[in-house]
Amino acid sequence: MTKEFDRMVAEMPDLLRRLQSGDLLSRDNIGDIPQCGIYVLYENGRPIYVGRSDHLRSRLLGHSRPSSGHNSATFAFNLAKEEAANEGIDISQRRKQLENDPAFEPLFSEAKKRVSQMQIRVILVDDAALQAVFEVYVALALETPYNAFKTS
Repeated sequence: MTKEFDRMVAEMPDLLRRLQSGDLLSRDNIGDIPQCGIYVLYENGRPIYVGRSDHLRSRLLGHSRPSSGHNSATFAFNLAKEEAANEGIDISQRRKQLENDPAFEPLFSEAKKRVSQMQIRVILVDDAALQAVFEVYVALALETPYNAFKTS
């Protein structure tokens, strides 16, 4: 291991404590958040998704804006895919095709609305490597069910 990585790992518990002690925000009061860092989305008081961005406010709004597509509302898109699978809708098609599927569209709209009602915690993390490592750490520590870290 490198000294730099060891330093990052040593920071994880303190960063997590600071994140968890931060205010729970709503989509309507994120104007005063840091420019970049880590965010956690909460539903019914439970952390369910962790993300990172160098443009936190824009990223958080993009997750739930009614006009957002599958590339910017990725979490909502995945929630909608989960619901579509439960309803027997074929989700094997490409993302753009699925987004335009008349059976999928209302599920995606509802998922964006669902995300817009979630609470949020954020923490400033301006180092890109630290963001990447901390995102995984937080997701594992909080056992967020929607962070699988799979690639397709």
